[in-house]
Amino acid sequence: MFYLRLSVAIGGFLLASVYGVMIALVRRNPSLVARDYARALVRFIRPPLGMKVEIIGEENLRASRPCVYVANHQSVFDVPVLAELYPEGTVVIGKKELRSIPFFGWLYVRTGNVLIDRSSNPAAVGRLREAESAIRDRGVSVLIFPEGTRGSGDRGLLPFKKGAFYMAVAAQVPVVPIVVSRLAPLFHMRSRRIIPGTVQVRVLEPIETTGLTDEDVPGLLEEVHAQMNAVFAELRSTADTEVLGGAAEELIPR
Repeated sequence: MFYLRLSVAIGGFLLASVYGVMIALVRRNPSLVARDYARALVRFIRPPLGMKVEIIGEENLRASRPCVYVANHQSVFDVPVLAELYPEGTVVIGKKELRSIPFFGWLYVRTGNVLIDRSSNPAAVGRLREAESAIRDRGVSVLIFPEGTRGSGDRGLLPFKKGAFYMAVAAQVPVVPIVVSRLAPLFHMRSRRIIPGTVQVRVLEPIETTGLTDEDVPGLLEEVHAQMNAVFAELRSTADTEVLGGAAEELIPR
């Protein structure tokens, strides 16, 4: 069942991406292309996975814009989760390797998102400056994964990088934390596990940066990390209990 669900989901991803390329070729507004592509990803990927998404605090997505959204990053299964709440007029910061994914990589760049080279700090900083300029000049919001890489969530969130917080302070825009519950009990590639279930997402209240300077960045980072880690631990406890209670036999790797 794992391979069947995964194969259909991959097929859905390709179908959504081909659709995205088609609309990108005829539409000039990259924000509208990104919005409709995100909707297609949700429509075509989530059903074969049996994935449902419950969002709490969705009103905080648009309470203070432009802003810098910061979200935890776990696996490829983040895509159909975060596509559900993609706010129009937002660019996403991702690693340069995404460019090599068929269709998706081209669409990623075409819709105004930013790819950074994590192996080159000067290059990465330069690209983040571009995103900062986009906030100021075009009024767009930015979504970034401050952990810098995928985290399993087994021991909470990984330490955060400072880039997102320097960006928010430099642009004097709020930070909006987004916390996705632990995915591993339901969706895990290495364990060949796909269990239909609900992923919980909490969008926390915006944290203002007005009047803050670069000297305040470490404190801002710690505040956001503490809030998100506490919520992640709460969601993890709830989700793991529900899965273990209802489908414990499916958690054994095959």
